[in-house]
Amino acid sequence: MEPMRTFSLYLLAVTALVVAVASSSCKSGQNQKVVIGMTTTAEHFPKIKEVNAELDIVSPLRTFTLDQPALFILRLTNLSEKRLIIYEWKMIDDYNARMYVAPWTEGQPIPSNDKWICLKPEIKNPRLMTLDLGQTNSTIIEKTIDFKKDVVKGESDQPRTYLVYGELNLESIPLRTAPAKVVILP
Repeated sequence: MEPMRTFSLYLLAVTALVVAVASSSCKSGQNQKVVIGMTTTAEHFPKIKEVNAELDIVSPLRTFTLDQPALFILRLTNLSEKRLIIYEWKMIDDYNARMYVAPWTEGQPIPSNDKWICLKPEIKNPRLMTLDLGQTNSTIIEKTIDFKKDVVKGESDQPRTYLVYGELNLESIPLRTAPAKVVILP
């Protein structure tokens, strides 16, 4: 009985050593590794197939003053019966979306692509985590736009109308909101 117990302890120690070495040998540029809800960095994330989700602007305010940054609330909702798992979700929610803004006049068509100003987040430390959304579950991303600094680039003496939309800043799931009309007061 003693040799069998010694062999079992030896096997347990070897298994623990193999797991420890395997979990610490992940290199950048290889496929991502998931560890308790966190992912290590990867060079590229593959597109998620058969995504049934939507991204909406759900913030109630659509009129802002030029002197204060405008807050937009984006909601990502999983509409599928399957779980939506995103491995490249950034821990700082602001990094997960970018905003587009274009001047617009009521009754005009949606501006062409060259008229939109893209406001990407400045990503300093893209620590990643796993976002796991069940059926009809959602998550919120808060984005601010400083119209005075980033869009108007100065002062304005009259109200201006813009179209704004948000887009996920992710490789694996390309979703965008419908354009929303906003008014910026002087």
